[in-house]
Amino acid sequence: MAMARTRHGNGGLLNHPRTATGFDQLFHALRSRRPPRVAELPGEPRWRAEFVARRVEGPRITLQEFGYASHELMSGYGRVDDTALVGPVRILTPEGLDCLAEVCDRLEPAAGASRFITTRRVRSADVMSAFINNMIRDRAFLLACSRMAGVPLIPHPLRIPTAQINYFEGRGRPEIVKWHRDGMDYVLTIQLDGYEDYDGGRFTYFQGRTDDFRGVREGDPRLREAPCGERGATLFLHGSRIFHAVTPVTRGRRVTLVVSFFCPYFARQDSNTFWHLAADDGIPATIPNWLRLKWPVRDPAMDFSLRAGSPVITWEDIRA
Repeated sequence: MAMARTRHGNGGLLNHPRTATGFDQLFHALRSRRPPRVAELPGEPRWRAEFVARRVEGPRITLQEFGYASHELMSGYGRVDDTALVGPVRILTPEGLDCLAEVCDRLEPAAGASRFITTRRVRSADVMSAFINNMIRDRAFLLACSRMAGVPLIPHPLRIPTAQINYFEGRGRPEIVKWHRDGMDYVLTIQLDGYEDYDGGRFTYFQGRTDDFRGVREGDPRLREAPCGERGATLFLHGSRIFHAVTPVTRGRRVTLVVSFFCPYFARQDSNTFWHLAADDGIPATIPNWLRLKWPVRDPAMDFSLRAGSPVITWEDIRA
Protein backbone atom coordinates (compact mmCIF):
# COMPACT_ATOMS: atom_id res chain seq x y z
CA MET A 1 0.00 0.00 0.00
CA ALA A 2 1.23 3.49 -0.84
CA MET A 3 2.26 6.12 1.68
CA ALA A 4 0.41 9.39 2.17
CA ARG A 5 0.22 12.03 -0.53
CA THR A 6 0.12 15.79 -0.19
CA ARG A 7 -3.26 17.44 -0.69
CA HIS A 8 -3.02 20.34 -3.14
CA GLY A 9 -6.09 22.40 -3.90
CA ASN A 10 -7.92 20.82 -0.98
CA GLY A 11 -11.25 22.49 -1.70
CA GLY A 12 -11.60 24.45 1.52
CA LEU A 13 -10.33 21.68 3.76
CA LEU A 14 -9.20 24.22 6.34
CA ASN A 15 -12.82 25.42 6.60
CA HIS A 16 -13.62 21.91 7.83
CA PRO A 17 -14.81 22.29 11.47
CA ARG A 18 -12.52 21.77 14.44
CA THR A 19 -13.40 20.28 17.81
CA ALA A 20 -14.50 22.64 20.55
CA THR A 21 -12.00 24.18 22.97
CA GLY A 22 -12.22 26.37 26.07
CA PHE A 23 -15.74 27.16 27.25
CA ASP A 24 -17.27 25.27 24.32
CA GLN A 25 -15.40 22.15 25.40
CA LEU A 26 -16.67 22.63 28.95
CA PHE A 27 -20.22 22.94 27.56
CA HIS A 28 -19.85 19.57 25.84
CA ALA A 29 -18.59 18.04 29.09
CA LEU A 30 -21.60 19.36 31.03
CA ARG A 31 -24.17 18.05 28.57
CA SER A 32 -25.99 14.98 29.82
CA ARG A 33 -25.23 11.67 28.15
CA ARG A 34 -27.43 8.65 27.83
CA PRO A 35 -25.74 5.41 28.85
CA PRO A 36 -24.79 3.28 25.83
CA ARG A 37 -27.48 0.96 24.62
CA VAL A 38 -26.17 -2.58 24.79
CA ALA A 39 -27.00 -4.46 21.62
CA GLU A 40 -27.37 -8.21 21.78
CA LEU A 41 -25.69 -10.09 18.98
CA PRO A 42 -26.88 -13.69 19.15
CA GLY A 43 -25.00 -15.90 16.77
CA GLU A 44 -22.26 -13.37 16.00
CA PRO A 45 -19.06 -14.79 14.48
CA ARG A 46 -16.42 -16.18 16.81
CA TRP A 47 -13.04 -14.48 16.90
CA ARG A 48 -10.06 -16.66 15.98
CA ALA A 49 -6.37 -15.80 16.34
CA GLU A 50 -5.93 -16.97 12.74
CA PHE A 51 -7.76 -13.81 11.64
CA VAL A 52 -4.59 -11.77 12.33
CA ALA A 53 -2.48 -11.39 9.18
CA ARG A 54 0.88 -13.16 9.35
CA ARG A 55 2.91 -10.16 8.24
CA VAL A 56 1.80 -6.69 9.28
CA GLU A 57 4.23 -4.25 7.75
CA GLY A 58 3.87 -0.82 6.19
CA PRO A 59 5.46 2.59 5.68
CA ARG A 60 6.35 4.49 8.84
CA ILE A 61 6.74 8.19 9.69
CA THR A 62 8.41 9.32 12.90
CA LEU A 63 7.33 12.05 15.29
CA GLN A 64 10.61 13.83 14.59
CA GLU A 65 9.49 14.03 10.94
CA PHE A 66 6.44 15.86 12.30
CA GLY A 67 8.73 18.41 13.91
CA TYR A 68 8.89 17.09 17.46
CA ALA A 69 12.27 17.28 19.19
CA SER A 70 13.75 14.15 20.75
CA HIS A 71 13.41 15.56 24.29
CA GLU A 72 9.63 15.96 23.77
CA LEU A 73 9.10 12.25 23.14
CA MET A 74 8.12 9.71 25.78
CA SER A 75 11.09 7.59 26.78
CA GLY A 76 12.11 4.92 29.23
CA TYR A 77 13.37 1.36 29.45
CA GLY A 78 16.08 2.30 26.97
CA ARG A 79 13.50 3.15 24.29
CA VAL A 80 12.11 6.34 22.73
CA ASP A 81 8.49 6.47 21.57
CA ASP A 82 9.04 8.00 18.12
CA THR A 83 6.37 6.40 15.91
CA ALA A 84 3.90 8.90 14.46
CA LEU A 85 2.09 6.96 11.75
CA VAL A 86 2.28 3.48 10.25
CA GLY A 87 0.36 2.29 7.24
CA PRO A 88 -1.82 1.67 5.58
CA VAL A 89 -1.30 -2.02 6.35
CA ARG A 90 -3.50 -5.10 6.49
CA ILE A 91 -3.89 -6.47 10.00
CA LEU A 92 -6.82 -8.84 9.36
CA THR A 93 -7.26 -11.68 6.89
CA PRO A 94 -10.15 -11.36 4.40
CA GLU A 95 -12.24 -13.78 6.48
CA GLY A 96 -11.52 -11.86 9.69
CA LEU A 97 -12.42 -8.61 7.97
CA ASP A 98 -15.74 -10.03 6.74
CA CYS A 99 -16.61 -11.15 10.28
CA LEU A 100 -15.71 -7.77 11.75
CA ALA A 101 -17.79 -5.96 9.10
CA GLU A 102 -20.78 -8.16 9.92
CA VAL A 103 -20.48 -7.35 13.62
CA CYS A 104 -20.17 -3.62 12.99
CA ASP A 105 -23.21 -3.68 10.68
CA ARG A 106 -25.27 -5.41 13.36
CA LEU A 107 -24.22 -2.87 16.01
CA GLU A 108 -25.30 0.13 13.93
CA PRO A 109 -28.78 0.38 15.55
CA ALA A 110 -26.95 1.27 18.80
CA ALA A 111 -25.13 4.22 17.19
CA GLY A 112 -25.72 7.62 18.71
CA ALA A 113 -25.14 11.14 17.44
CA SER A 114 -22.10 13.07 18.63
CA ARG A 115 -21.37 16.76 18.17
CA PHE A 116 -17.87 16.78 19.66
CA ILE A 117 -15.69 14.90 17.13
CA THR A 118 -17.50 12.27 15.08
CA THR A 119 -20.98 12.58 13.62
CA ARG A 120 -22.36 9.12 14.46
CA ARG A 121 -20.71 6.33 16.41
CA VAL A 122 -20.93 3.42 18.86
CA ARG A 123 -18.72 3.73 21.95
CA SER A 124 -17.68 0.74 24.09
CA ALA A 125 -18.17 -1.60 21.15
CA ASP A 126 -16.09 -4.26 22.90
CA VAL A 127 -18.66 -4.33 25.72
CA MET A 128 -21.39 -5.02 23.18
CA SER A 129 -19.60 -7.60 21.04
CA ALA A 130 -17.70 -10.69 22.16
CA PHE A 131 -16.02 -10.76 18.74
CA ILE A 132 -14.55 -7.25 19.13
CA ASN A 133 -13.72 -7.84 22.80
CA ASN A 134 -11.79 -11.01 22.00
CA MET A 135 -10.12 -9.48 18.94
CA ILE A 136 -8.59 -6.49 20.71
CA ARG A 137 -7.47 -8.67 23.64
CA ASP A 138 -6.01 -11.43 21.49
CA ARG A 139 -2.27 -11.79 22.00
CA ALA A 140 -1.49 -12.08 18.28
CA PHE A 141 -3.50 -8.93 17.52
CA LEU A 142 -1.84 -6.99 20.36
CA LEU A 143 1.63 -8.11 19.27
CA ALA A 144 0.97 -6.91 15.72
CA CYS A 145 -0.21 -3.53 17.02
CA SER A 146 2.67 -3.24 19.49
CA ARG A 147 5.25 -3.97 16.82
CA MET A 148 3.76 -1.27 14.61
CA ALA A 149 3.88 1.22 17.46
CA GLY A 150 7.30 0.13 18.68
CA VAL A 151 6.05 -0.03 22.30
CA PRO A 152 4.09 -2.69 24.23
CA LEU A 153 0.37 -1.97 24.03
CA ILE A 154 -2.83 -3.14 25.70
CA PRO A 155 -6.45 -2.07 25.08
CA HIS A 156 -7.01 1.23 26.83
CA PRO A 157 -8.21 0.64 30.42
CA LEU A 158 -10.64 3.60 30.28
CA ARG A 159 -13.03 1.23 28.47
CA ILE A 160 -15.58 3.76 27.13
CA PRO A 161 -13.29 4.95 24.30
CA THR A 162 -11.44 1.65 23.89
CA ALA A 163 -13.34 0.46 20.81
CA GLN A 164 -15.46 2.86 18.74
CA ILE A 165 -17.30 2.24 15.47
CA ASN A 166 -17.82 5.27 13.24
CA TYR A 167 -20.65 5.30 10.69
CA PHE A 168 -20.82 7.75 7.78
CA GLU A 169 -23.48 7.94 5.09
CA GLY A 170 -23.76 10.36 2.20
CA ARG A 171 -27.45 11.11 2.68
CA GLY A 172 -28.73 14.48 3.83
CA ARG A 173 -26.14 16.32 5.92
CA PRO A 174 -22.65 14.94 5.13
CA GLU A 175 -21.10 13.02 8.03
CA ILE A 176 -17.55 13.85 9.11
CA VAL A 177 -14.80 13.68 11.70
CA LYS A 178 -13.78 17.21 12.74
CA TRP A 179 -10.19 18.40 12.84
CA HIS A 180 -8.89 17.19 16.19
CA ARG A 181 -6.14 15.45 18.03
CA ASP A 182 -7.02 12.40 20.09
CA GLY A 183 -7.02 12.12 23.84
CA MET A 184 -5.33 8.75 23.35
CA ASP A 185 -1.68 8.31 22.43
CA TYR A 186 -2.07 5.12 20.38
CA VAL A 187 -4.96 4.68 17.95
CA LEU A 188 -5.66 2.08 15.27
CA THR A 189 -8.28 2.60 12.54
CA ILE A 190 -9.54 -0.32 10.42
CA GLN A 191 -11.41 0.61 7.24
CA LEU A 192 -14.39 -1.67 6.54
CA ASP A 193 -15.33 -0.19 3.14
CA GLY A 194 -13.34 0.86 0.08
CA TYR A 195 -13.40 3.99 -2.06
CA GLU A 196 -15.68 2.20 -4.51
CA ASP A 197 -18.36 2.20 -1.80
CA TYR A 198 -18.45 5.96 -1.11
CA ASP A 199 -17.32 9.41 -2.21
CA GLY A 200 -15.43 11.75 0.11
CA GLY A 201 -14.47 10.33 3.49
CA ARG A 202 -10.74 10.94 3.07
CA PHE A 203 -8.51 10.54 6.11
CA THR A 204 -6.45 13.74 6.19
CA TYR A 205 -3.77 14.82 8.64
CA PHE A 206 -1.33 17.64 9.29
CA GLN A 207 2.31 16.56 9.19
CA GLY A 208 3.53 19.03 11.78
CA ARG A 209 3.34 19.78 15.46
CA THR A 210 -0.18 20.16 16.84
CA ASP A 211 0.58 23.68 18.10
CA ASP A 212 1.54 24.71 14.55
CA PHE A 213 -1.81 23.73 13.06
CA ARG A 214 -3.59 26.99 13.84
CA GLY A 215 -1.51 28.97 11.31
CA VAL A 216 -1.91 26.52 8.41
CA ARG A 217 -3.18 27.93 5.11
CA GLU A 218 -4.65 26.42 1.96
CA GLY A 219 -2.10 24.56 -0.14
CA ASP A 220 0.28 23.90 2.76
CA PRO A 221 2.35 20.82 1.77
CA ARG A 222 2.03 19.50 5.33
CA LEU A 223 -1.67 18.72 4.70
CA ARG A 224 -1.63 15.08 3.67
CA GLU A 225 -4.04 12.31 2.85
CA ALA A 226 -3.48 8.73 3.97
CA PRO A 227 -4.38 6.44 1.04
CA CYS A 228 -6.77 4.17 2.92
CA GLY A 229 -8.99 3.45 -0.06
CA GLU A 230 -8.84 -0.33 0.07
CA ARG A 231 -11.25 -2.28 2.21
CA GLY A 232 -9.31 -3.54 5.22
CA ALA A 233 -6.72 -0.74 5.10
CA THR A 234 -5.46 -0.14 8.63
CA LEU A 235 -3.68 2.93 9.96
CA PHE A 236 -1.78 3.30 13.23
CA LEU A 237 -1.58 6.86 14.55
CA HIS A 238 0.02 8.58 17.53
CA GLY A 239 -3.30 10.31 17.91
CA SER A 240 -2.49 12.85 20.62
CA ARG A 241 0.39 14.31 18.59
CA ILE A 242 -1.30 14.59 15.18
CA PHE A 243 -4.14 16.83 13.98
CA HIS A 244 -6.39 14.81 11.68
CA ALA A 245 -9.89 14.78 10.18
CA VAL A 246 -12.18 12.88 7.81
CA THR A 247 -13.74 14.85 4.98
CA PRO A 248 -17.52 14.70 4.34
CA VAL A 249 -18.97 11.48 2.94
CA THR A 250 -21.19 12.63 0.08
CA ARG A 251 -22.24 9.26 -1.39
CA GLY A 252 -22.48 5.72 -0.11
CA ARG A 253 -21.42 4.35 3.25
CA ARG A 254 -18.13 4.32 5.16
CA VAL A 255 -17.60 2.37 8.40
CA THR A 256 -14.45 2.23 10.51
CA LEU A 257 -13.45 0.55 13.77
CA VAL A 258 -11.18 2.71 15.93
CA VAL A 259 -9.27 1.00 18.75
CA SER A 260 -7.45 2.99 21.44
CA PHE A 261 -4.42 1.49 23.19
CA PHE A 262 -2.30 2.24 26.23
CA CYS A 263 1.38 1.63 27.00
CA PRO A 264 1.64 0.58 30.66
CA TYR A 265 5.36 1.33 30.74
CA PHE A 266 4.72 4.98 29.86
CA ALA A 267 1.66 5.32 32.11
CA ARG A 268 3.00 8.37 33.95
CA GLN A 269 3.76 10.10 30.63
CA ASP A 270 0.34 9.38 29.16
CA SER A 271 -1.15 12.36 27.28
CA ASN A 272 -4.79 11.91 28.27
CA THR A 273 -6.50 14.96 29.72
CA PHE A 274 -9.66 14.81 31.79
CA TRP A 275 -11.48 17.55 29.88
CA HIS A 276 -10.86 16.00 26.46
CA LEU A 277 -12.45 12.77 27.63
CA ALA A 278 -15.25 14.51 29.54
CA ALA A 279 -16.17 16.58 26.49
CA ASP A 280 -16.70 13.36 24.56
CA ASP A 281 -18.48 11.26 27.19
CA GLY A 282 -19.68 13.70 29.84
CA ILE A 283 -18.32 14.34 33.33
CA PRO A 284 -20.32 11.65 35.24
CA ALA A 285 -19.07 8.86 32.96
CA THR A 286 -15.50 10.15 32.92
CA ILE A 287 -14.80 10.65 36.64
CA PRO A 288 -14.84 6.98 37.78
CA ASN A 289 -12.85 5.81 34.77
CA TRP A 290 -10.34 8.63 35.20
CA LEU A 291 -9.75 7.84 38.87
CA ARG A 292 -9.31 4.18 38.00
CA LEU A 293 -6.76 5.07 35.35
CA LYS A 294 -4.76 7.24 37.75
CA TRP A 295 -4.55 4.72 40.61
CA PRO A 296 -0.89 4.25 41.61
CA VAL A 297 0.58 0.95 40.45
CA ARG A 298 3.56 -1.13 41.49
CA ASP A 299 4.01 -3.18 38.32
CA PRO A 300 2.61 -1.13 35.39
CA ALA A 301 2.68 -3.93 32.84
CA MET A 302 0.84 -6.41 35.06
CA ASP A 303 -1.52 -4.05 36.89
CA PHE A 304 -2.82 -2.18 33.83
CA SER A 305 -3.08 -5.40 31.82
CA LEU A 306 -5.30 -6.89 34.51
CA ARG A 307 -7.49 -3.78 34.51
CA ALA A 308 -7.86 -3.99 30.75
CA GLY A 309 -8.45 -7.76 30.79
CA SER A 310 -5.47 -8.19 28.50
CA PRO A 311 -2.43 -10.42 28.17
CA VAL A 312 0.82 -8.80 29.23
CA ILE A 313 2.99 -7.56 26.34
CA THR A 314 6.64 -6.90 27.19
CA TRP A 315 9.57 -5.16 25.50
CA GLU A 316 11.08 -8.59 24.79
CA ASP A 317 7.89 -9.66 23.00
CA ILE A 318 8.04 -6.83 20.46
CA ARG A 319 11.74 -7.42 19.75
CA ALA A 320 11.13 -11.12 18.96
